[in-house]
Amino acid sequence: WSTPSKNLLRPLLPYEDPPTEAELANHTPRSNSVDWIDDHLKSTCISPTDPSDEQLVALVKQRGYDDALIPLWDMFNHANGRYTNTRQTSVRDAEGVRVYASKEIRAGDEVFASYDRCADCEFVNLVWGTPEIFRDFGFVEPYPHRYHLEERIWFEIVEVDENDGGKGNDGDGSGFRVLWDDGITWPDVDNYGNPNREGIEFLQREVTKFESALARMSEVPEEERGMVSQYISTVIFDYKLAIAAAERDLELEEEDEDSSDDDEEEDEVEEDEDEDEDEEGDYVDDDEYHEEEEEDDDEENENESGRDEL
Repeated sequence: WSTPSKNLLRPLLPYEDPPTEAELANHTPRSNSVDWIDDHLKSTCISPTDPSDEQLVALVKQRGYDDALIPLWDMFNHANGRYTNTRQTSVRDAEGVRVYASKEIRAGDEVFASYDRCADCEFVNLVWGTPEIFRDFGFVEPYPHRYHLEERIWFEIVEVDENDGGKGNDGDGSGFRVLWDDGITWPDVDNYGNPNREGIEFLQREVTKFESALARMSEVPEEERGMVSQYISTVIFDYKLAIAAAERDLELEEEDEDSSDDDEEEDEVEEDEDEDEDEEGDYVDDDEYHEEEEEDDDEENENESGRDEL
Protein backbone atom coordinates (compact mmCIF):
# COMPACT_ATOMS: atom_id res chain seq x y z
CA TRP A 1 0.00 0.00 0.00
CA SER A 2 0.98 3.62 -0.45
CA THR A 3 1.81 5.68 2.63
CA PRO A 4 -1.63 7.42 2.75
CA SER A 5 -3.39 4.05 2.52
CA LYS A 6 -1.16 2.62 5.26
CA ASN A 7 -1.96 5.56 7.53
CA LEU A 8 -5.68 5.04 6.95
CA LEU A 9 -5.67 1.23 7.28
CA ARG A 10 -3.26 0.88 10.20
CA PRO A 11 -5.96 1.23 12.93
CA LEU A 12 -8.55 -0.66 10.87
CA LEU A 13 -6.76 -3.96 10.32
CA PRO A 14 -6.00 -6.74 12.83
CA TYR A 15 -2.44 -6.91 14.14
CA GLU A 16 -0.44 -9.42 16.13
CA ASP A 17 1.71 -6.98 18.08
CA PRO A 18 0.02 -3.86 19.51
CA PRO A 19 1.84 -0.50 19.20
CA THR A 20 4.46 0.20 21.85
CA GLU A 21 4.06 2.98 24.41
CA ALA A 22 6.84 4.95 22.71
CA GLU A 23 5.09 4.72 19.34
CA LEU A 24 1.84 5.87 20.84
CA ALA A 25 3.58 8.73 22.66
CA ASN A 26 5.27 9.89 19.44
CA HIS A 27 2.09 9.34 17.39
CA THR A 28 4.00 6.94 15.16
CA PRO A 29 2.33 3.58 15.82
CA ARG A 30 3.49 0.65 13.70
CA SER A 31 1.46 -2.37 12.74
CA ASN A 32 2.51 -5.56 11.02
CA SER A 33 -0.81 -5.38 9.19
CA VAL A 34 0.75 -2.84 6.80
CA ASP A 35 4.35 -2.25 7.98
CA TRP A 36 5.80 -5.78 8.08
CA ILE A 37 7.71 -5.47 4.78
CA ASP A 38 9.24 -2.17 5.86
CA ASP A 39 10.04 -3.32 9.38
CA HIS A 40 11.24 -6.87 8.77
CA LEU A 41 12.48 -7.22 5.20
CA LYS A 42 13.78 -3.94 3.82
CA SER A 43 16.59 -3.81 6.33
CA THR A 44 17.73 -7.40 5.71
CA CYS A 45 16.37 -9.20 2.65
CA ILE A 46 15.32 -6.71 -0.02
CA SER A 47 16.33 -3.32 -1.28
CA PRO A 48 14.76 -0.45 0.66
CA THR A 49 14.61 1.64 -2.52
CA ASP A 50 13.73 -0.81 -5.32
CA PRO A 51 9.89 -1.08 -5.58
CA SER A 52 10.15 -4.29 -7.64
CA ASP A 53 11.60 -6.08 -4.59
CA GLU A 54 8.58 -5.12 -2.52
CA GLN A 55 6.25 -6.26 -5.30
CA LEU A 56 7.96 -9.67 -5.44
CA VAL A 57 7.59 -10.12 -1.68
CA ALA A 58 3.92 -9.13 -1.86
CA LEU A 59 3.36 -11.57 -4.74
CA VAL A 60 4.79 -14.50 -2.77
CA LYS A 61 2.77 -13.49 0.30
CA GLN A 62 -0.44 -13.19 -1.71
CA ARG A 63 -0.08 -16.28 -3.86
CA GLY A 64 2.15 -18.65 -1.94
CA TYR A 65 1.45 -21.22 0.76
CA ASP A 66 3.89 -19.88 3.34
CA ASP A 67 7.18 -21.27 2.00
CA ALA A 68 5.72 -23.08 -1.03
CA LEU A 69 4.91 -21.85 -4.51
CA ILE A 70 2.66 -24.08 -6.64
CA PRO A 71 2.41 -23.27 -10.35
CA LEU A 72 -1.15 -22.76 -11.65
CA TRP A 73 -2.84 -23.61 -8.33
CA ASP A 74 -1.43 -20.43 -6.75
CA MET A 75 -3.37 -18.39 -9.29
CA PHE A 76 -6.84 -19.67 -8.36
CA ASN A 77 -9.10 -17.16 -6.63
CA HIS A 78 -10.42 -17.55 -3.10
CA ALA A 79 -13.99 -18.28 -2.03
CA ASN A 80 -15.80 -20.03 0.82
CA GLY A 81 -19.35 -21.11 1.48
CA ARG A 82 -21.55 -22.04 -1.44
CA TYR A 83 -18.86 -20.91 -3.89
CA THR A 84 -16.32 -23.49 -2.72
CA ASN A 85 -16.03 -26.23 -5.32
CA THR A 86 -12.63 -27.89 -4.67
CA ARG A 87 -10.69 -29.77 -2.02
CA GLN A 88 -6.97 -30.42 -1.98
CA THR A 89 -4.27 -32.51 -0.35
CA SER A 90 -1.45 -30.97 1.67
CA VAL A 91 1.16 -28.91 -0.15
CA ARG A 92 3.74 -31.05 1.67
CA ASP A 93 2.30 -34.33 0.45
CA ALA A 94 5.06 -36.61 -0.89
CA GLU A 95 3.09 -37.10 -4.10
CA GLY A 96 2.52 -33.40 -4.63
CA VAL A 97 -0.65 -31.36 -4.36
CA ARG A 98 -3.77 -33.00 -5.72
CA VAL A 99 -6.95 -30.98 -6.28
CA TYR A 100 -10.40 -32.54 -6.59
CA ALA A 101 -13.83 -31.16 -7.41
CA SER A 102 -15.95 -31.07 -4.23
CA LYS A 103 -19.17 -30.67 -6.23
CA GLU A 104 -20.28 -30.48 -9.83
CA ILE A 105 -18.33 -27.94 -11.86
CA ARG A 106 -19.89 -27.12 -15.22
CA ALA A 107 -18.02 -25.91 -18.26
CA GLY A 108 -17.36 -22.20 -17.89
CA ASP A 109 -17.64 -22.16 -14.06
CA GLU A 110 -14.79 -20.57 -12.14
CA VAL A 111 -12.77 -22.96 -9.98
CA PHE A 112 -12.08 -21.60 -6.50
CA ALA A 113 -9.58 -22.39 -3.76
CA SER A 114 -10.02 -21.55 -0.07
CA TYR A 115 -7.17 -19.53 1.42
CA ASP A 116 -8.18 -20.16 5.04
CA ARG A 117 -10.00 -23.53 5.02
CA CYS A 118 -7.47 -25.63 3.16
CA ALA A 119 -5.70 -28.88 4.02
CA ASP A 120 -2.75 -26.95 5.49
CA CYS A 121 -4.76 -24.19 7.16
CA GLU A 122 -5.27 -26.13 10.42
CA PHE A 123 -7.06 -23.75 12.84
CA VAL A 124 -6.56 -20.63 10.74
CA ASN A 125 -10.23 -20.69 9.75
CA LEU A 126 -11.21 -20.19 13.41
CA VAL A 127 -9.12 -17.06 13.98
CA TRP A 128 -8.96 -15.66 10.48
CA GLY A 129 -11.76 -13.80 8.81
CA THR A 130 -12.60 -11.13 6.27
CA PRO A 131 -10.22 -8.51 7.76
CA GLU A 132 -7.29 -10.99 7.72
CA ILE A 133 -8.03 -11.98 4.12
CA PHE A 134 -7.96 -8.32 3.13
CA ARG A 135 -4.83 -7.67 5.19
CA ASP A 136 -2.81 -10.53 3.69
CA PHE A 137 -4.25 -10.74 0.17
CA GLY A 138 -5.55 -7.27 -0.58
CA PHE A 139 -9.18 -8.01 -1.54
CA VAL A 140 -12.61 -8.33 0.08
CA GLU A 141 -13.75 -11.95 -0.04
CA PRO A 142 -17.27 -12.93 -1.13
CA TYR A 143 -19.71 -14.05 1.54
CA PRO A 144 -19.62 -15.70 4.02
CA HIS A 145 -17.75 -13.07 6.03
CA ARG A 146 -16.20 -13.97 9.36
CA TYR A 147 -15.00 -11.72 12.20
CA HIS A 148 -12.94 -12.67 15.24
CA LEU A 149 -12.62 -9.54 17.38
CA GLU A 150 -10.63 -8.77 20.52
CA GLU A 151 -13.70 -8.16 22.68
CA ARG A 152 -14.58 -11.87 22.66
CA ILE A 153 -16.92 -11.35 19.72
CA TRP A 154 -16.92 -13.97 16.99
CA PHE A 155 -19.52 -14.21 14.25
CA GLU A 156 -20.12 -15.09 10.63
CA ILE A 157 -22.47 -13.47 8.12
CA VAL A 158 -23.88 -15.76 5.48
CA GLU A 159 -26.11 -15.21 2.51
CA VAL A 160 -29.58 -16.63 3.04
CA ASP A 161 -30.52 -19.42 0.66
CA GLU A 162 -33.08 -18.53 -1.99
CA ASN A 163 -35.34 -21.31 -0.68
CA ASP A 164 -35.57 -19.36 2.58
CA GLY A 165 -37.33 -16.52 0.83
CA GLY A 166 -34.32 -14.23 1.01
CA LYS A 167 -35.11 -13.27 4.60
CA GLY A 168 -32.52 -12.48 7.21
CA ASN A 169 -32.42 -13.03 10.96
CA ASP A 170 -35.96 -11.87 11.67
CA GLY A 171 -37.49 -11.91 8.21
CA ASP A 172 -36.41 -8.35 7.45
CA GLY A 173 -35.56 -9.19 3.84
CA SER A 174 -31.88 -8.32 4.24
CA GLY A 175 -30.82 -11.58 2.59
CA PHE A 176 -28.18 -12.22 5.28
CA ARG A 177 -28.06 -14.09 8.56
CA VAL A 178 -25.70 -13.49 11.50
CA LEU A 179 -24.37 -16.66 13.13
CA TRP A 180 -22.77 -16.43 16.57
CA ASP A 181 -20.42 -19.03 18.01
CA ASP A 182 -23.13 -20.81 19.97
CA GLY A 183 -21.30 -24.08 20.48
CA ILE A 184 -23.56 -25.79 17.95
CA THR A 185 -22.63 -24.20 14.64
CA TRP A 186 -18.92 -24.35 15.46
CA PRO A 187 -18.39 -26.77 18.39
CA ASP A 188 -14.59 -26.35 18.33
CA VAL A 189 -14.70 -22.60 19.02
CA ASP A 190 -14.36 -21.13 22.52
CA ASN A 191 -18.09 -20.30 22.55
CA TYR A 192 -18.12 -16.55 23.13
CA GLY A 193 -21.87 -16.59 22.56
CA ASN A 194 -23.96 -13.56 21.67
CA PRO A 195 -22.56 -10.12 22.54
CA ASN A 196 -23.85 -8.51 25.71
CA ARG A 197 -24.63 -4.80 25.99
CA GLU A 198 -20.93 -3.92 26.33
CA GLY A 199 -20.16 -5.94 23.20
CA ILE A 200 -22.83 -4.09 21.24
CA GLU A 201 -21.41 -0.76 22.37
CA PHE A 202 -17.95 -1.91 21.24
CA LEU A 203 -19.30 -2.71 17.76
CA GLN A 204 -21.02 0.68 17.63
CA ARG A 205 -17.73 2.42 18.41
CA GLU A 206 -16.05 0.38 15.67
CA VAL A 207 -18.69 1.50 13.18
CA THR A 208 -18.02 5.12 14.12
CA LYS A 209 -14.28 4.57 13.64
CA PHE A 210 -14.73 3.03 10.20
CA GLU A 211 -17.21 5.72 9.13
CA SER A 212 -14.65 8.38 10.08
CA ALA A 213 -12.07 6.59 7.92
CA LEU A 214 -14.51 6.40 5.01
CA ALA A 215 -14.85 10.18 5.14
CA ARG A 216 -11.08 10.45 4.51
CA MET A 217 -11.04 8.44 1.28
CA SER A 218 -9.86 11.48 -0.69
CA GLU A 219 -6.43 10.97 0.96
CA VAL A 220 -6.05 7.55 -0.70
CA PRO A 221 -4.52 7.36 -4.21
CA GLU A 222 -7.09 6.74 -6.90
CA GLU A 223 -5.65 3.35 -7.90
CA GLU A 224 -6.12 2.07 -4.32
CA ARG A 225 -9.28 3.94 -3.41
CA GLY A 226 -11.73 1.39 -4.82
CA MET A 227 -10.43 -1.57 -2.82
CA VAL A 228 -9.87 0.38 0.41
CA SER A 229 -13.33 1.90 0.16
CA GLN A 230 -14.89 -1.51 -0.50
CA TYR A 231 -13.24 -2.99 2.58
CA ILE A 232 -14.30 -0.15 4.90
CA SER A 233 -17.87 -0.09 3.54
CA THR A 234 -18.15 -3.87 3.86
CA VAL A 235 -17.08 -3.86 7.52
CA ILE A 236 -19.54 -1.06 8.31
CA PHE A 237 -22.37 -2.97 6.62
CA ASP A 238 -21.50 -6.25 8.36
CA TYR A 239 -21.07 -4.66 11.79
CA LYS A 240 -24.46 -2.95 11.50
CA LEU A 241 -26.05 -6.30 10.65
CA ALA A 242 -24.35 -7.85 13.68
CA ILE A 243 -25.46 -4.98 15.96
CA ALA A 244 -29.08 -5.29 14.82
CA ALA A 245 -29.03 -9.08 15.32
CA ALA A 246 -27.37 -8.79 18.75
CA GLU A 247 -29.89 -6.17 19.91
CA ARG A 248 -32.79 -8.36 18.80
CA ASP A 249 -31.32 -11.36 20.61
CA LEU A 250 -30.72 -9.28 23.75
CA GLU A 251 -34.29 -7.97 23.72
CA LEU A 252 -35.63 -11.51 23.43
CA GLU A 253 -33.44 -12.62 26.36
CA GLU A 254 -34.67 -9.69 28.47
CA GLU A 255 -38.29 -10.48 27.55
CA ASP A 256 -37.75 -14.12 28.53
CA GLU A 257 -36.24 -13.02 31.86
CA ASP A 258 -39.16 -10.66 32.53
CA SER A 259 -41.64 -13.40 31.63
CA SER A 260 -39.82 -15.83 33.91
CA ASP A 261 -39.90 -13.28 36.75
CA ASP A 262 -43.65 -12.73 36.21
CA ASP A 263 -44.25 -16.49 36.29
CA GLU A 264 -42.32 -16.78 39.55
CA GLU A 265 -44.35 -13.92 41.09
CA GLU A 266 -47.60 -15.58 39.98
CA ASP A 267 -46.46 -18.86 41.49
CA GLU A 268 -45.67 -17.10 44.78
CA VAL A 269 -49.11 -15.41 44.81
CA GLU A 270 -50.85 -18.73 44.13
CA GLU A 271 -48.90 -20.38 46.95
CA ASP A 272 -49.91 -17.59 49.34
CA GLU A 273 -53.57 -17.96 48.31
CA ASP A 274 -53.41 -21.72 48.81
CA GLU A 275 -51.96 -21.25 52.29
CA ASP A 276 -54.73 -18.76 53.15
CA GLU A 277 -57.38 -21.20 51.94
CA ASP A 278 -55.86 -23.98 54.02
CA GLU A 279 -55.87 -21.78 57.10
CA GLU A 280 -59.47 -20.71 56.47
CA GLY A 281 -60.50 -24.34 56.05
CA ASP A 282 -59.00 -25.28 59.42
CA TYR A 283 -60.55 -22.33 61.30
CA VAL A 284 -63.98 -22.77 63.00
CA ASP A 285 -65.87 -19.85 64.59
CA ASP A 286 -66.46 -20.21 68.37
CA ASP A 287 -70.18 -19.35 68.12
CA GLU A 288 -70.68 -21.91 65.37
CA TYR A 289 -68.82 -24.45 67.49
CA HIS A 290 -71.01 -23.81 70.55
CA GLU A 291 -74.18 -23.94 68.42
CA GLU A 292 -73.12 -27.33 67.09
CA GLU A 293 -72.45 -28.50 70.66
CA GLU A 294 -75.94 -27.35 71.78
CA GLU A 295 -77.54 -29.15 68.83
CA ASP A 296 -75.68 -32.34 69.77
CA ASP A 297 -76.84 -31.97 73.42
CA ASP A 298 -80.47 -31.53 72.35
CA GLU A 299 -80.29 -34.62 70.19
CA GLU A 300 -78.76 -36.60 73.03
CA ASN A 301 -81.47 -35.41 75.51
CA GLU A 302 -84.20 -36.40 73.06
CA ASN A 303 -82.66 -39.84 72.70
CA GLU A 304 -82.47 -40.23 76.48
CA SER A 305 -86.12 -39.16 76.99
CA GLY A 306 -87.16 -41.57 74.26
CA ARG A 307 -85.36 -44.35 76.03
CA ASP A 308 -87.05 -43.37 79.33
CA GLU A 309 -90.49 -43.47 77.71
CA LEU A 310 -89.65 -46.87 76.20
